[in-house]
Amino acid sequence: MLSLKENFFETYKNGKPDAFVPEWKPFPQVWDPIFFHMNPVTPGGPPVKNPLGITLYWGENEPGAMPIINDETKVVKDVTKWRDYVKFFDYRDIDLDWTQAKADAEKIREEGKFVMVWNVTGLYEMSHFLMGFEDTLINLFEEPEAMHDLIGAIKDFKLSQLEYLIDEIKPDVVLTHDDWGSKNSLFMSPNLWREFYKEPWREIATLIKSKGCVMMHHADSFCEPIVKDMVEIGIDFWQGVLPTNDIHKIKKETEGKMLLMGGIDVTKIDVPNWSEEVIRAEVARACKDYHEGGMFIPAMTMGGEGSLYPGVDDIVVDEIIKQSKIYFK
Repeated sequence: MLSLKENFFETYKNGKPDAFVPEWKPFPQVWDPIFFHMNPVTPGGPPVKNPLGITLYWGENEPGAMPIINDETKVVKDVTKWRDYVKFFDYRDIDLDWTQAKADAEKIREEGKFVMVWNVTGLYEMSHFLMGFEDTLINLFEEPEAMHDLIGAIKDFKLSQLEYLIDEIKPDVVLTHDDWGSKNSLFMSPNLWREFYKEPWREIATLIKSKGCVMMHHADSFCEPIVKDMVEIGIDFWQGVLPTNDIHKIKKETEGKMLLMGGIDVTKIDVPNWSEEVIRAEVARACKDYHEGGMFIPAMTMGGEGSLYPGVDDIVVDEIIKQSKIYFK
């Protein structure tokens, strides 16, 4: 029987795994001080401004913090003057306490698992966190020069965070976050995404890979039209693949070069009145529908381990283990 690490590597290289990777079990997340500094908000707590002036709120039974955007809280009110509104900084100039994060990482290594860090609020998400969805999309058309400039500054800010984070923790896996679409479509045309976001993301991927880390990218979105681009810029595996994407088609188009993690429809199972029977049926469906051809980890599609409602994720993992006995002899 392969270890968690060995089984993941066999899945990752499309070799001979002896079971489905049990969702997030091989790579527990290390909570680091950069994350807490950028996201000083707690589930169900009051709205809080982060160091960039973004007002964040994390509602109960919601997967993460989101910005509150209105005329009063909007940070960048005129993208052509964005430097007047937002001041990026270097995290190495801030006194952060890495003691707990390093201890957590060492414990994970001793358990024979991968150390994973994450860096949330990617380039597109940071754009709309600063000015809202509508302004972001309109400005891509009306103020392209200013948007390229702002996105470039966000990219540099993210690069400095990632380099510092990786140097301190020395992780195996880096999980980046940027949702590029809704359940059924991209937020913009593929060509517009390529014009503004592809090359900055390539720089981020290049840094992560140069540090010897695997790049996992979260986007619980419809990204089917840009999957070849995702491979090209260096994303090793895509976490959060919604079943509204044609997963078999994506496997063929990416030619086994990008691991896919997701496929389980959380809208059916991670709900207040969840049913064990429904959860197990949905997990079984995903394993049956997407196991062929490998390069697949069955998982819920949120950007981290666990579920909104207690008990759901435990059943998901248990059913994945049961399904492994069917598809791996």
